[in-house]
Amino acid sequence: MDSVRSGLYGQIFRPDNFVFGPSGAGNNWANGLDVELIDSVLDVVRMEAKSCDCLQDGESEGGEEEKDGY
Repeated sequence: MDSVRSGLYGQIFRPDNFVFGPSGAGNNWANGLDVELIDSVLDVVRMEAKSCDCLQDGESEGGEEEKDGY
């Protein structure tokens, strides 16, 4: 995370939006769900969503239904 903060695009992120969790043994990130970490991430997302004027879901128009012909 420090490399992201100090990198070229580090200034576009708010420092309070970085969420850290414990790393697993051998830096294994697939060691199960951490409920406290998930709650922390959702709290940050909710805070940002509440401050938005026009929240969008990021899906493009003409979703999967059109591509599959349904």
